[in-house]
Amino acid sequence: MRLGSIPLLVVCAMSVFAESKREPDEAKIRQRLATYTEARNHGDAHAEALCYTEDGDFRSFGPPSRGRAEIEKALAVSVSGYAFSLTIESLRFLDSKVAIADAHVIAGPPEHKIDMLGSYVMVMQGGTWLIGAARIARTQGP
Repeated sequence: MRLGSIPLLVVCAMSVFAESKREPDEAKIRQRLATYTEARNHGDAHAEALCYTEDGDFRSFGPPSRGRAEIEKALAVSVSGYAFSLTIESLRFLDSKVAIADAHVIAGPPEHKIDMLGSYVMVMQGGTWLIGAARIARTQGP
């Protein structure tokens, strides 16, 4: 083995180690978004809002909402048969306390489901992963 290969091996080993250290955080982020989805499907806007940071924000089709109280109002749903699904398509860590989860979101009553894209900025606060910001938009047609 040439000495020039050693730094490359060190970098590769560090990358694998960093990824394995993130696995528990990735699982916690996925669990937070699953908790959010469950609350949404039960029509529990208060529980949904608790998935956000105190100063978190939510932007979708209506006016932007900032803070848990506004988010709770924005996420209140009273439509019969409303269902929500969130499938994480990618999860990228920006640093040890911030990650972006891009998701495929489907929401609405059975007769009017909307296919959307969701981006969730996840923030580690007090040892807990919370949503710092959510951006939801309709997918573009062909």
